[in-house]
Amino acid sequence: MPTIRNGDIDLYYNTVGSGRPVLWLQGLSADHTAWTVQTIHFSRSFRCILPDNRDTGRSGRSPSPYDMATLAADALAVLDAEGVGTTHVVGLSMGAAIAQELALQAPGRIRSLTLLSGFAREDARMRAITSHWTELYERIGRVAFHRQTEPWLFSPVFFENPANLRPLRRYVESMPHPQEADAFARQVEATHAHDTLDRLHEIQVPTLVVHGEQDLLVPPAHGRQLADLIPNARFELRPGVAHSVNLEQQNAFNKLLQGFLQSVG
Repeated sequence: MPTIRNGDIDLYYNTVGSGRPVLWLQGLSADHTAWTVQTIHFSRSFRCILPDNRDTGRSGRSPSPYDMATLAADALAVLDAEGVGTTHVVGLSMGAAIAQELALQAPGRIRSLTLLSGFAREDARMRAITSHWTELYERIGRVAFHRQTEPWLFSPVFFENPANLRPLRRYVESMPHPQEADAFARQVEATHAHDTLDRLHEIQVPTLVVHGEQDLLVPPAHGRQLADLIPNARFELRPGVAHSVNLEQQNAFNKLLQGFLQSVG
């Protein structure tokens, strides 16, 4: 579980499994352990590389604001440290934004992209939601904050079974390296500034775009827009699920992604 230095910050990451590398990029406030459901499955046949984005988990806290290009450069530094030439990249939400920037910065290093619950540019409604989240995070504390995000992240059907939420709540309550309010605010500002709309046509690698039909936080139109603007991208709209497609439809998502990665090779 190494730590590397990239510019002004220490970056922590984990690796598990062997085979072709897959870089996993998480969303707002989440560290690499939020991919556990996927890495248990994919580490059987792939080398999973799992960084903590700056301002999350065991990675350092940024001394100043940053943008998605900075987060993409962090991810590239992790790949360099691991001696990875080319890799598949899977990104969720903010992680999908980082993945886009990574593919634009270093196209020769990317074998494929999987953009889950992603967006090319936030709309005014999305910015309003996460701006309000920044205020709430500081006012009500981390655990209460994450509790109020649940209806934005999961579908009504998921909520019908209380057992679905218990492990997620335990995860939040027991995080050994919780994110501070100012760190969360810097990540939110980075998402506000993200804009690849006029550059997506430059992405030439095989791309799978996956979106939940009931995603309230990032409506499905954003995923469809990504697929429309990235040449030859494939769009998968998953019925009955919201923003956290990889958790609500664990088996179905893992099967979908496994098939895509194997088809690319």
